[in-house]
Amino acid sequence: MSNSQTMSLDQRIAALQQTNGELVASNNTLTQTVTGKMSAINATIASAEARMDQAIAHLAASHSDMRINYYDGVVNSKTSMEIEADPQQPHMSKWKLVPVTGVGYYQYPVIGALTKLHLKNGYSYDGGYHETSPTYHTDWSRTCMQFVLINERATSEQINAELERQGTTLNITGASDANAKMITVPCLQIAELHPYKRLFVRFVNLTSTQVSSDKQPQNIIEFGGDATFAVDRVVNYPHIKV
Repeated sequence: MSNSQTMSLDQRIAALQQTNGELVASNNTLTQTVTGKMSAINATIASAEARMDQAIAHLAASHSDMRINYYDGVVNSKTSMEIEADPQQPHMSKWKLVPVTGVGYYQYPVIGALTKLHLKNGYSYDGGYHETSPTYHTDWSRTCMQFVLINERATSEQINAELERQGTTLNITGASDANAKMITVPCLQIAELHPYKRLFVRFVNLTSTQVSSDKQPQNIIEFGGDATFAVDRVVNYPHIKV
């Protein structure tokens, strides 16, 4: 016979009460555990929301705090700037100050901070024009541009030395379109020079994609298209490090 059949009524009631008590205790423990987990989850969510709000506020502050160098949007070219070839790298020109006609083009940007160059125009084309053109036999270069924001009184040689010392990689810009462009440029400081910063440009010849890759870029003065650019502004973000 089973134990339930041999138990008296009082014993059965007592056993049921014990079982019920155990169930109530288990339920209370489960409730406490769930409540504790929910509190931890809520605390984690609140902390994450606070960090997100802080990040958004920091992002807004970092992007709204800008040091802007305004330029005049005048179109400059390899020809108009009367460039000189760099004797050490004749497929590149020496660095030259971007010409200006007004004010607001120099200031004290933060060194090493994100700096964006806004171009109204950054145009380049192959000196040989088209793959079927016979001029590709003599001119297979494409002239593009590079920019850097650095001390106003820096020489081309000093700029090259500082770029090499810093191991700086420069973006190349120029395309056969009429679109505005925005590119990242380095913001550097030569310690011994006055800290006013201005925008410098150099022209660079690349080998056209229309010819075999074994050809080398040619002299910047004699070959490549007459690339042009027009600067709208240079924006330095003091709180965004790169």
